[in-house]
Amino acid sequence: MAERADADTGLGEAGYNHTASTLTESAADDTALAAWTAVLDVLEMAVQAAERTLKDPLGPLSSAVPDHVAPLPVERWTPPTRPGPLPAAARRRAAALAAAQERVAHRLDEARMDVARQLQAVSSVPGVGESSAAIYLDVNG
Repeated sequence: MAERADADTGLGEAGYNHTASTLTESAADDTALAAWTAVLDVLEMAVQAAERTLKDPLGPLSSAVPDHVAPLPVERWTPPTRPGPLPAAARRRAAALAAAQERVAHRLDEARMDVARQLQAVSSVPGVGESSAAIYLDVNG
């Protein structure tokens, strides 16, 4: 019977343990997928925030807010660390996210150009943005 066990594993006790190896690979795959899921979640939230800004550029400032409310501090975005190769299970979601990022980036660029055009139009109006100095000199008074 011992010979049968050696023949099944190929090398006896020093043989390749398919079950343990499969479990280790599966655990590593699950860990990688969980890490990538967290990264994709953060990136999707950023896209959603950008979309909300496009829909309502003033955000909470668009409603009547008391004067004592301070604006939120602007945090500089840093890209998440890449947790290794993208698992096959996350590829479809990552591709959809990349497409959504492209769409939002294009819309943000269009909004930026629209604001630049509006600022150019406003700055072309005489007197706008200039200091309020006296226009007339009272020489009789």
